[in-house]
Amino acid sequence: MDQFIKVSLIVHVAAGTSSLITGLLAMILKNNTSRHKKAGIVYFWCMTVVFVTGLYLSVYRNNLFLLCVSLFSYYAVISAFRILKHKQFKGASTADWAIEIIALLSFLGLIAVAALFYLKGGEEKYFAAVPLTFGLIGLNGVRQKFKLYRNGPTEKLFWLKFHLGNMIGSYIAAVTAFLVNQYEYIPVNPVFLWLGPTVILVPLIVYESKKVKTIPITKS
Repeated sequence: MDQFIKVSLIVHVAAGTSSLITGLLAMILKNNTSRHKKAGIVYFWCMTVVFVTGLYLSVYRNNLFLLCVSLFSYYAVISAFRILKHKQFKGASTADWAIEIIALLSFLGLIAVAALFYLKGGEEKYFAAVPLTFGLIGLNGVRQKFKLYRNGPTEKLFWLKFHLGNMIGSYIAAVTAFLVNQYEYIPVNPVFLWLGPTVILVPLIVYESKKVKTIPITKS
């Protein structure tokens, strides 16, 4: 068992490092080019490995932070990947609904964990903010997807805005996880490690989203 955990950890770190590199490349390279698409595909599969190994390691080590990041980041990246199949939206598939229902239950679970921590009191009371934050942000993402799947898109380039927001969102989570896990070796206040990636990259989401033209869909 110990040997399996060691191998899992090595694979997790290797995939995580690769995702940081390929995710950055995907953001830097020009959209809709073969190099951008290849970097994005590699990033997706690296994050898939990170998710699978992260779930196992988080349960084995009782690491709630790793569990939260694993769920949140992979939901974001799989949403970004799946939305590319809906450029010409013709309705959500069974797989799409299954992903959203699993995500809904997972994020509700994080909120329930946050409530339990808060009710226990003591030091755990303050740590409740971590699963609560991930759970609420995740639920908002699920809400947006439910609205899209039920009512359809209201603009033609909806998929691109979803893709940009979720890909960069997943990268924020990946970078935050890396920095927080290395806090012992980074001589700055841990608050900067928690919030730094969000403060730096969320404006990028806003900037890139504003560059996408809003073209309403006219329904006859």
